[in-house]
Formats: sequence, structure tokens, C-alpha cells
Amino acid sequence: MARVELRGLHKTFGGGTVALDRLELDVASGELVSLLGPSGCGKTTALRIVAGFETPDAGEVLVDGVDVLGLPASRRNMGMVFQSYSLFPNMTAKANVAYPLRIRRRPKAEREARAVELLDLVGLARQVDRYPHQLSGGQQQRVALARALAHEPAVLLLDEPLSALDAKVRVQLREEVRRIQLELGITTIYVTHDQEEALSISDRVAVLAEGRVEQIGTPAEIYNRPRTPFVASFVGTVNQIDAVVVSPAEGAVRCGERVLVVDGDLSGHAQGADVGLYLRPEDVVLVTDEPEGTPGASGTSGASGTSGASGKVRSITFLGPVTRVGVDCELGALVADVASDVALGLGIGDPVTVVVEPGRMRTLV
Repeated sequence: MARVELRGLHKTFGGGTVALDRLELDVASGELVSLLGPSGCGKTTALRIVAGFETPDAGEVLVDGVDVLGLPASRRNMGMVFQSYSLFPNMTAKANVAYPLRIRRRPKAEREARAVELLDLVGLARQVDRYPHQLSGGQQQRVALARALAHEPAVLLLDEPLSALDAKVRVQLREEVRRIQLELGITTIYVTHDQEEALSISDRVAVLAEGRVEQIGTPAEIYNRPRTPFVASFVGTVNQIDAVVVSPAEGAVRCGERVLVVDGDLSGHAQGADVGLYLRPEDVVLVTDEPEGTPGASGTSGASGTSGASGKVRSITFLGPVTRVGVDCELGALVADVASDVALGLGIGDPVTVVVEPGRMRTLV
């Protein structure tokens, strides 16, 4: 295990394109940190610099306090798993996994034993003698993971390792990656553009935009307490609501004709200033005009201590256990996640009351 620190990494490509803009990141020993962001945000460039495949214009990559930028990739004691499996087609799974030990001139018996051990770890004990073309995509990626671990690296680097797989296999394999990472206690940097993947397996998630870390935190912090509009909109679905500050000290804002007290620090905003609010779909409750005691879309015919706004159903999207309902109301165009069995009675154009606990509406800095 090793601690990895990225200090002021800066990288530009031809034409003056800035890939990394003084990137800062700390990864604790034994921690799995995901770099999450859209295409072009710099996450893969950062990983390739750590691995030794790219050279930054400025900055440092420290492993246990030692700058490794002067070392070639082969001497950095890191294992890397790529999006493409990059297996040798003329070698069996066992030979592929043993290859890093072969080039390090380890005894044959040792490298074969290690390869069998790792293939068992990734669930391929019965496939040791199969060639890549005889394996599924998920199995090939398991072989690639085992190969990256063969020489017992201090740091494991994974670059979109599951993006070429179908959805079900991705879920299964990401759980395996996490299990193995925890079992070995290996420091891991995981690059992905898939937010669900990042949130499900990481100790912490670093959200990147334009070559910088917008926010880093636990998955729960990133989802529930985003610090910027970009993080709020990129991670999960969010309702964005325009408001005007009424009282900075009290956290009061005006949304349409309603004055609400919201969650967030408004001390930096003047009275009358425009401010953005965010609200997750699961925090929006829809109440239908059902008789008293009859469940509506929210499972209740009313709500107390909340602020309701009249609206009409604009769209209905079935997502399995929940149904995403779009509503036009005086707060704007919102979406609400409603239990699918409850949402069965809703139709386009139906009148509903949008109920929001004001404390669930948070300011966007």
C-alpha cells in the first residue's frame, strides 16, 4: 500500500488545449478514489501521468513522499488496467497473468503459482488454460485485472475498465473489483464517466471539470452536499430553481410568490440577489386531488408543514422501482421520483400539488 499525492499537475496538448489545470489530489494508503467527470475533463490524462505514460508540463506525483516523475513506467511499481483488455492473444489466461513476472525473471514455478492464485482470486480458476478468444469480455477483463496485480504493485490504476461491457456484467464486475481491492488493501485510482459506478465502489470520489477537481468527498457527500452547480448537475439528477434572496441572515428566498427558508449559507449574497437552488427528484412529493384518506401520487392525500404549489403532469418516465414524473408548476419545471406502483394512476395533464420541504432546497454556490 502507498499514499499518492498529485501536486499542481499541469498539462497542455497541441493548440494550447489545457488538459490539467494545476490538479491537486491526495489518495490515502489503501483507499479507492474514483476520478469522475465528462469526456475531456482530464481524468485519463491524470491517470496516464501517474502511470508514467504521459509527462506533465509542471507538477509532482508523489508516492509515499517520493516524486516518481523521473522514473519510467516500468519502475513505478504500479499496475494498470485499460478499457481495452490488451491481452496477448497467443497466450493462455495463466500465461497472460504470469507475463509481468516473466519479464522480471521470476522462477517459472513461482510465476505459475502466482498466476493460478490470482486467477482464482478473480473467479477464473477453471479458465486458466483458455485463450482470450475463448473467454467472454468480462472474463478477459478479469484476466487483465489479475495480470495488473501479478507483481504486487503498490498502486492499482484502472482506466474505464468496465465501459466496454454490457450493463449486467458491469455491475457484477465492479463489485468484484471492490471486493478484491478491499481484500488486498491496495491503493487504487479508478477513472470513470459513470456516476453510478463511481458512487457504488469508491471510498471517495473526485469530480473533475476542465482539468480541475471541482469537489472531492465520500459518495454520500458528493450526492447530498454538492458544492457547485456543476457537481450538482453532473452527479445524479437535479432540479434547478431560480430564486431571489429575501433575508441572507435567515436563509430566506423568494421562489415565485413564495418565501422559503432553505438549507445553505446565504451570508455571501446581498438582499435581492439572484441565487440558484437545487433539489433532488426524491425530495419532491406529488399530492393528487384524491378524497381524504385516499393515497395520491405521494402515498398521502395531504402534507403539513410544507409548501405546496399547484402544477400539471408534463411527462411520465418508467424507471423500474420508481417513475420519474415531470411537472410544470410555479416553482418551474420540476421532476419527481415516485414509487412506480403509486404512480400508476397518473396521466399527462393531471393536476397535482407539488410539496417540498423548504429545508431540502439547497443553495448552489
